[in-house]
Amino acid sequence: MLAAEPLIVARLEAKLAALNPVPRVFTAPDLAGVAEEQQVTPAVYVVYGGPRIGQVLAEGAIVELDEVWHTVVVVRNLRAVRSGEAAREDASAILQVVFGALSGWKPSADLRKLRPINPPRAGYSKGYGYYPLSWTIKQQMRGEP
Repeated sequence: MLAAEPLIVARLEAKLAALNPVPRVFTAPDLAGVAEEQQVTPAVYVVYGGPRIGQVLAEGAIVELDEVWHTVVVVRNLRAVRSGEAAREDASAILQVVFGALSGWKPSADLRKLRPINPPRAGYSKGYGYYPLSWTIKQQMRGEP
């Protein structure tokens, strides 16, 4: 479990490098304790959303897990703060790259392809826009006999 995080980060860093400005890629610990107005933008945060139990076989000895991962695009644009329109425009190109980089991508031989799932709602605050995309990766786990 959790093996996908550094692979997702590396994939996003490589794909986002073509944008100008280049969004930074962070993980949840990078965000801990950072005040909103001190955030680096544009950015993409990779956040573990936890496992979901899928199929259970052999009386629980084999379990298929769906690991949930969130990628949150964060931008800041103070034009049109009330409507959030400028922030949405800034986020659009980044969201397209993130979706293209991860949807259907197979991070390693031990993990299956990432599949998009319904994300949490977008958020807006003081010119910041938060735009999540969410993913699931199936992984089989085996208990010891």
